[in-house]
Amino acid sequence: MTRATQGHRYRLLCDLFEGRDVLCLVGGSMARVAVIDEGAPWPLGRAFIVSASSLQPMPMRYFHGETPR
Repeated sequence: MTRATQGHRYRLLCDLFEGRDVLCLVGGSMARVAVIDEGAPWPLGRAFIVSASSLQPMPMRYFHGETPR
């Protein structure tokens, strides 16, 4: 079973925001995420729930540019 991890960055593979990067706010198999918009004053959009299988892990600065497992 695929699970998303809270605080990790993912690329959304389906839905209205397909191809956009999201931040996982609440992890699990059905994760609560928010779209990241670095050009906005507050970089997180409204939160929504998505299946963790629709999320692709992305490299993160916290992991020195590595993709977390």
